[in-house]
Amino acid sequence: MQIHMIGHASIFVETQDCKILMDPVLWDPHAEGIEDVCPKREVIHELLPEFDLLIISHHHLDHFDIRSLAYLPKTVDVLIPKDKLIETCLRKLGYSQIYHLSDFSEVKLGATSLLATRSDNRVPEYGIVFADRSGVCWNQVDTAVSLDTISLVKSHYPQIDFLLAGWQPMLETNYHTNQSLSFPYSEYSQLLQLISFIKPKAIAPGANGFKFINGSSWLNQIVFPVTREQFCKDVKMVYPEIEENVFAFDPGDIIAFKNGEFSHLKEMCQFVKKVEDDRDSLVFSPINVGNNLIDDNPDNYNLDEMREAINEEVCLHLPKFIMEKKDSLFLDHCHWQVIYQLEIVFPDSRKQWFFDFSQDNIQAQAGRNPLANFFTCITASSLYGLLQQIKGWDYASQGGYGRSFKKIYIATKYGITKPRENSLADPLILKFPAKEIFETVRHREVEKWAQSNGNSSICHESKTVLMKLGNHLVRRWKEPNHSESKEVQQINVG
Repeated sequence: MQIHMIGHASIFVETQDCKILMDPVLWDPHAEGIEDVCPKREVIHELLPEFDLLIISHHHLDHFDIRSLAYLPKTVDVLIPKDKLIETCLRKLGYSQIYHLSDFSEVKLGATSLLATRSDNRVPEYGIVFADRSGVCWNQVDTAVSLDTISLVKSHYPQIDFLLAGWQPMLETNYHTNQSLSFPYSEYSQLLQLISFIKPKAIAPGANGFKFINGSSWLNQIVFPVTREQFCKDVKMVYPEIEENVFAFDPGDIIAFKNGEFSHLKEMCQFVKKVEDDRDSLVFSPINVGNNLIDDNPDNYNLDEMREAINEEVCLHLPKFIMEKKDSLFLDHCHWQVIYQLEIVFPDSRKQWFFDFSQDNIQAQAGRNPLANFFTCITASSLYGLLQQIKGWDYASQGGYGRSFKKIYIATKYGITKPRENSLADPLILKFPAKEIFETVRHREVEKWAQSNGNSSICHESKTVLMKLGNHLVRRWKEPNHSESKEVQQINVG
């Protein structure tokens, strides 16, 4: 069997005696102009092979694309869920051989068998199991899969050879509906656990290869919390028996398998080409939504001096501090395999480094790490203020010039575990402790303003004195000509 990745959820399946096109989206942009397949691809439409069967999993626009369906031949058999809108649109386009699938419907096409798998998200939608003598592939598409569904599928096909898995716990409308933008630990843990129950011989992240574009592109910072690299790594932790059969499946790639042997044929598809790997636009960063961090350098620091001081701190002093304190302050960071992504926003540019606490020698490495799980973004001027002990953390954090978030966990056979809330401090804060910096800055302010106002400060002659009597302070007038002063006010203390 061969699975060609056209892009996102669009696949072309070749079994021993059948050719099947599923969820064809053949042009970008799609979904009313707000989405592109990612990585960027080119579909060579005139080279699309003939096929016997067209399958549509559900009516969401990244799976049900009218332009693509209008282009395709109308004489093929079409399998759809029980969805009146899909059927009506297909008939208007000229399709006539339309058949409905229900939960666990079976289809026989010579030596090829299909099984429609139930979704607990009742769109209606389904996934599809493709089977022939060479093996079994389960394309979960967007379905919400339960243990009952897994049990029933495995009663038909005890061994799933290749799983196109649901993998991205999307925060699709969380921002729009005022819900949490925190990393969805529970949902992601459940997705990983399901894989360990299915026990496939090979796996690839399935439908979720798209990005938002144009005016919707800001959503790329909040909708996709898991990188593809992270998912592939986590699968090996949750289900180590899969060994190296975890494939990153790009447009234009083919996965071929027979009798448990797998080949990942990169960029070998004749009718789809990957143009560019533009997944860097899918950077989960909920702290920047609606107000990207900018450094307007309000104190007019010299840019060259600021850049030099920050480069020296990040590349030399901070790594040295981390290595010296690795077995004390950073013990938990090492245990949880923190990859600390630090982004410094300068007035004219941005610069990124990461520190991998799973390594023996922890150094600053330039660039972005797709496996990063602890993120700090800070303006250069506020960091420079800290370095020069001119400004404290109040300025950076309360002023919104320093932001951070975490998605720290360890994937295990039993799901994911995560550290206690607030148990892992920001390495920058450990290097520049808030209390010490606060005190230093206050002392510097005292020196500054005491000197500048030494001769012009307001003169005041006190006419009262406070006396402590037990737990009380009593204010009394100074009356030097009398043996006793007059009590005017009592103040409770403590």
